[in-house]
This record gives sequence, C-alpha cells and structure tokens, in this order.
Amino acid sequence: MIDLSIIILHYRTPDLLVECLQSLRRYPFTLGTSEIWVVDNASGDGTPARIRREFPEVQVLENPANLGFAAGNNRGIARARGRYILLLNPDTQVQAGALDELVRFMEEHPDAGAAGGQLIGLDGEIQTSCREFPNLLGVILRGTPLHRIFPHHPSLCRYLMSDWDHETPRQVDWVLGACLLIRRQAWEQVGPLDEGFFMYYEDIDWCYRAHAAGWSVYYVPTARIIHHHRRESARGPFNRLTWIHLRSIMRLFSKHPLPLW
Repeated sequence: MIDLSIIILHYRTPDLLVECLQSLRRYPFTLGTSEIWVVDNASGDGTPARIRREFPEVQVLENPANLGFAAGNNRGIARARGRYILLLNPDTQVQAGALDELVRFMEEHPDAGAAGGQLIGLDGEIQTSCREFPNLLGVILRGTPLHRIFPHHPSLCRYLMSDWDHETPRQVDWVLGACLLIRRQAWEQVGPLDEGFFMYYEDIDWCYRAHAAGWSVYYVPTARIIHHHRRESARGPFNRLTWIHLRSIMRLFSKHPLPLW
C-alpha cells in the first residue's frame, strides 16, 4: 500500500486534463509515496494515448462507455492502493503544497473520513466548495437557472454557507467531489459512491453516509486548488444536464431524510 492515490475521471476535456497533470508534476505530493490514475469514460478523443505518451508516470484506465461520475471513479478506486484516495476533477490545477496540506490535516485528525480543499475560480474568487446538507428547495435553486431569480433565498444561502468567509478550517457536512480526499478506512466502511447517481449529488450522498458511520468531514482552506468550474446545468434555458441534476435530486431525497425547505 502507498500513501496517496489520485483519481482523475476524464470525459472530453483533454486540454484541461493535461493542465491538471502538469500541475501535479509541478506541485507533487512530497510526504510519501503516490500514484496517479486517469480514468477515461470512453471520451473517444484519443486522450488515453496522449496521456500515456506525454505522462508515462500516470496509469490510465479506459472504461468501455461513459459510466458517469460515480461508477467511473469507483472503477479507478478499485485499482488504487493508497491509504488516502483523492478524487480530483480534470478541470482543476493543484497549487503549491495543496496535496501535502490535505494529507497532513487528515493525519492530524484521525476522526476525519474525508476532507476537501479550497477551490478558487480563474478570477481568484473562492468557490463555495463546502456546504451544509441541503433542503429540497435549496438544491433545486442551486441546480437550475432559478438561482438567477432567487440568488439570496435563505435556503440557498444556508446550503452554500454564504454567511462565512471560507478562510478557516472547520468541520462541515460535505465537500465537493471536485477535490475530495478520502481515508481508505472510511471508504471501506462507508462503501463506494452510489452508482445510481449518474452525475451530481453522489458526493453529498457519500458524505452523508460517512457521517452516519461516525466519520467527520472537514474543509481545509490552506490546500488551494484552481477550479475552472463550468456549471452547465445551472445555465438557462433548461438543458439535458438540468434534467440529470433533477433526477439526482430525486434520488438523494428518496434515500435520506433531508428536509423539504
């Protein structure tokens, strides 16, 4: 077993993936051993061959079809050997010391089943990457174009923890799967991502189950990661990803006793 496995699920964003891998070369994990897995969800764009050619240190797993976020990541994690598992989006770029900060924090907090870093947009703005468990109204507002009409609705603000500056470490309900570090012991106890979610809310579901199993989830702002963050489902008019969002919302609220408002 090694110390850190980094899993990057890819689907048709090859240039962003290359930038992500370059950032991992520039700012590698230095506290122990590590491995990087790129899991390609049948992009059909030649990415696996390109990664093998330009990044020979990276291991590549090719899925036969686009399995979605949960199933794709589960396939990568099944191959991983790390004591810690980092789910990292291909549209991210780790910054200096970010990987070390996350793992160091987990080592210092044995109750932590998972932790996430501070995600920063290209404009330098801090993204709300740690949140409270939602009520139904809050996720509908956030996951559809309705957030443009009700940007300051109390359910939405509470869900996004927008009354806080996101600059200090703290226990939180959940963190985004774009940068989610999971302790192996917690993963084995809680189980894999729920593949009934094709995309969206599988991170909420996993963190909810982790809390139920007695683990804590933390936000670690000293671990900084740039995130391109394209929320297509929240743009108008309603599109295919909006409906995927809504199906995932229905699954989340059918599984867990979350409030409606």
